[in-house]
Order: sequence, then structure tokens, then C-alpha cells
Amino acid sequence: MNVFSQAKVSYAYSVGNLKIRNITNSNVVATEVKSVELLAKKIASQAYFKPNDIITYTLVLQNKGSTPVTDVVVNDDLYHQKYVLDSFQYLFLDDTKSDIKISITENNLIFEIPKIEANSTLIITYQVEIDNIEELSVDILNIANIHSKEVKPFQTNTIDLKQRYAKLECIKKCVDEAYFNTDIKYSIILKNTGNLDAIDIEVVDQLPKTFKLDSKKPITINNNLVDIYTFDEENKILKFIVDKVEKNSEVEIIIKGKIVK
Repeated sequence: MNVFSQAKVSYAYSVGNLKIRNITNSNVVATEVKSVELLAKKIASQAYFKPNDIITYTLVLQNKGSTPVTDVVVNDDLYHQKYVLDSFQYLFLDDTKSDIKISITENNLIFEIPKIEANSTLIITYQVEIDNIEELSVDILNIANIHSKEVKPFQTNTIDLKQRYAKLECIKKCVDEAYFNTDIKYSIILKNTGNLDAIDIEVVDQLPKTFKLDSKKPITINNNLVDIYTFDEENKILKFIVDKVEKNSEVEIIIKGKIVK
């Protein structure tokens, strides 16, 4: 934008007893006023995570000013995350040609951008893998710090990733020895080590070739009889549904029957 300035001078002089007044104007001075307005926003591909998830981050940098910003540095935090090699991509939404340098430290990902032209937008994407976090209560706050030659340091919006998942462990138990035509039972323990309830759980159990289900109480879940199930007599495959295993809890499934000749 150009702004203009001009001075106006009024003066007087005397000729004998006569005072004469006059006005003179200066030349017009033009000044080009440059503006730099660098905006940044960070976006995550998902709001929730579980250990070892792959997250895609998008950084949008926009120069809304009238002059380029130079020597832009983006320092992105990698707390509890690991950069996925070769996942970095970028795109200028104009004809800008500028090579972006990426470097990795122990806990940070650094982008060095030589120039972002006026009224230009740069989009950066990359992926991280979440660490194998054991603590269920740990969430991840992610923020990028930005500065350039023309812009004071500032931060993007904060990404708040919540750790939310269900994780089932399945353990099956039985006696080591049994006799034909005597009662035998299998115990299946479903343990949810996550922080959300596991629901709509389908159990498919491959039983011995000559196994025969108990006629009175074949399947129980925490001592409650299961009355809806399918049992393939030919292949000895038992299927049934467990409605829910609550977070940080376990259920026990008992399957009763006999091994016949």
C-alpha cells in the first residue's frame, strides 16, 4: 500500500507599509507501507488415540501481508511421538518455489522455510507414531512454535489428543488331563486393559473334534447362563456374543461338556 504526504507553508513579507501573504506547497512524498501477517493453524487426523497409532498432522501457514516473510522456522513438539520417516510433504498454493528443510531432534521436528510470498499459503503434512504409552491417563498436548525474520515468535493452536481405547486380552485355561465321557470345562478370561468399555464382542472357540456340549448349562459368563449361541457339530466351532467387558475389568466364560469317543 502507498501513502502520500505533503507540507503546506504560509508566510508573509512586507513591502513598505504593505504586508503580503503567500502560500507554498512542498512536493508530494510517497511511501510504500509493507505489512506482514503470518497465520498458522495445526490440524490432527483424529482426536483420540491408542498406543502405536499413526497420526497425520497438517500445518497451514498463511501470509496475509503485502510482503514476503523470510527465514521462517517451525518447531513442532514430538512429546510421546516418533516421526514416521519420509512422511513429510508440502505444497504452496501459488507459484512459489522454495525448498523446505526438515530436521529431527530428540523431542522436536523442525521445518526451515526460506520464504513465504505475500498472500501465499503453505500446507505441510507429516505423520507420527504414538509411543507405546502404558499409563492410561496420559493425553498428548501438541503445539508448534513459529518465528521468522519479520515476525515475532508465536504459537499455533493446541492439539489435545485424548487416549481412549479398549484392549482385550484373552486367556484360555483347562486341566492338563481328562478322561473320555467325563465332565470337562474350559475357562476363557477376557481382560480389558483399556480405558473404554469393550462392546459387541464375538467369541469363536475351536473345541476338540469329539467334544460334546453340556445339555443343561453349556456356557456361562460370570456365572450367568448364555442361551444364545451357535455350535457347529461337524467342525466343533462354538460362537457367541459377550455384550460388554468394562474398562479395567475382566469376565470369565465357562464352557462345559465332555470329550467322547
